[in-house]
Amino acid sequence: MLWFLSLAFAGAVAGGPSPASTPPVKVVAPSPAALAASLLAAETRRVRAATPRVRRSRTFAQLINDVHATDVIVYVEASFGLPPDVSGRILLAGVAGDQRYLRVQVRATLQRDQLIATIAHELRHALEVAGDRTVVDEKGFVALYRRIGDAVQACAGFDTEAARVTGRRVRDELLG
Repeated sequence: MLWFLSLAFAGAVAGGPSPASTPPVKVVAPSPAALAASLLAAETRRVRAATPRVRRSRTFAQLINDVHATDVIVYVEASFGLPPDVSGRILLAGVAGDQRYLRVQVRATLQRDQLIATIAHELRHALEVAGDRTVVDEKGFVALYRRIGDAVQACAGFDTEAARVTGRRVRDELLG
């Protein structure tokens, strides 16, 4: 099952100067939830998933905005086939032109708030990949996480403190 979380930047843009007879226009920045919703609806989205459900989390909304500003496109999918001790993982899916494609898999049986927190954790990893232009193949992907990550014995993979903190922060925001 793929979720298409459509992401693109949207917001109010003021035109040129207003004539003296016209009252000034107040431009209000969209709330994080409104910004995330508009990003999820855009055709130029960078994070793609089949369920466009976003909860009110400033951190999650900022992740969406940050990913949109990169050269990575992230496909998020629910999976019943993850190893028992893994709730989510990120994989390099390939490179085409100037775009890098990442695949995020999350355990399909997670409850909603935990699912969103896990996606946030993996989106932090997507930003880590986006920040390193040498990650264009599996060798570069592994080299990045050997350099910035901690080895995780349970799944023979890597994790980072930044991703762990991000997942906890989103979970806390969702729980209020």
